[in-house]
Amino acid sequence: MLTSLLFALALIAPATAAPLPGPNVHVGDAALLFSLPALNEEASLRAVARPTVALSDFTGVLPGFPARVVVIHFVQKSGSEGQLQALNRLHRKYGNRGARFLAIVADGGELATLSAWVEGQRLEFPVLRDAHRVVIDRYGARQFPLTVVVNASGDIEALGAPKEDLEASLEVLLAPFLTD
Repeated sequence: MLTSLLFALALIAPATAAPLPGPNVHVGDAALLFSLPALNEEASLRAVARPTVALSDFTGVLPGFPARVVVIHFVQKSGSEGQLQALNRLHRKYGNRGARFLAIVADGGELATLSAWVEGQRLEFPVLRDAHRVVIDRYGARQFPLTVVVNASGDIEALGAPKEDLEASLEVLLAPFLTD
């Protein structure tokens, strides 16, 4: 548990403004289950063989596509392209070793516009649409981006606002899960 807390602290960026209320989940909690449609259906079909993705596809008692670790990254469309590309590089590097990556877009914009935006980035991992902010509200994401790292059992190992270098921060967090 102390190790998980240290990993969570490594993910948190220093506060520069008045803090907002925290998320509804904490390190050590069971991750809240969800199922959402993918904006990039091809990536979803490669990941879980259908156009919707559920956290339980990767974690829990009977996952259909077991993962060692799942990174859930909550974003807004504006300004998140660099973060999504960092996740894409991590997906390419660690996807075959049991790491799964999901992004959840907070914008409830028009489906065609959001899909075109995601498809234009050529992301290889599923980017999910939470049009009614149900999952975002359940997780208590009030500030974006927010990253949640979930272990194979479905428990939260780390969460917080990522540091400026998302890729390097996540590599440190992922290392213990991906060693053989």
